[in-house]
Amino acid sequence: MGDPRDRARRLLLRYFGQLAERGERELYLSEDAARALREGLRDVAPAQHRAPEVRTAAPRKDTPAAKPSGAAASPRGAASSAASSAATAAASEEIPEPEVVDVTLAFSTKAASPDMFAEPSLLDGCSTMADVERTSSTCEKCELSRGRTKVVFGVGNETARLMFVGEAPGRDEDIQGIPFVGRAGQLLDKILAAAGIDRDDVYIGNIIKCRPPNNRTPLTNEIEACIPYLAKQVEFIKPTIICTLGLPATQTLLGIRGSMGGLRGKIYRSEDLRVIPTYHPAAALRDPKYKRPIWEDILLIKREYERG
Repeated sequence: MGDPRDRARRLLLRYFGQLAERGERELYLSEDAARALREGLRDVAPAQHRAPEVRTAAPRKDTPAAKPSGAAASPRGAASSAASSAATAAASEEIPEPEVVDVTLAFSTKAASPDMFAEPSLLDGCSTMADVERTSSTCEKCELSRGRTKVVFGVGNETARLMFVGEAPGRDEDIQGIPFVGRAGQLLDKILAAAGIDRDDVYIGNIIKCRPPNNRTPLTNEIEACIPYLAKQVEFIKPTIICTLGLPATQTLLGIRGSMGGLRGKIYRSEDLRVIPTYHPAAALRDPKYKRPIWEDILLIKREYERG
């Protein structure tokens, strides 16, 4: 039978070799795991493929404790837990203290949403998230309502300290009514798992609840019609950190113009709320060069999240 540890090591190396064949170029592992795998990975990866670069990170002393063994776990949570021993440690990778910029979030001003703040609105009578979701399900305030399959309201922990806000639903999201379930969402799941962040512990939504035709960028009037729903979500969830995914979401929340490269890498503070922008995962699917900055931003989010 041989040593079970040797067999497990060979299987793990084979898996990483397969990742190399698929073109993966970076793996984020704990220092011990990286040391054990680095040489073997180079041997297993086929000669015609360059083995992924293995990046190491020292464990943190303040890494959150694991959930009790008796606690119920969802399939997604179980997947995250399986990676946590090495993945959570990756969030301790050294990153510089970012610039902190004080802002007033666009949706917290009356100018951002006349329908919600200056005129009577169905949202005025909403006292729970369920009320807001029911109201959004029949919304016809813009043209997008005519072409949608489902309203994609949001999903996750409604008392989350960390919230992710993207741009708009895509085809898969429009069909299922759940945000970030397509290819970009699957990549986001992997990124969160690698950083030791359980998707079930966060809340995920978009600035637009209905899919724009051909996944185009939302129009200004569509954002103005839909932003009150996001404002209500933030009001009820009360996150301490919002990660904006992509330029439209970032510019909408911050009310600041600029490139994604110029806006990311900073913390935007509005009273007790911190906004940390990063590229949309779809950008990394189009061009692998965005993987590294997204990872750096997620590490920053992880650090701020652990600081409370």
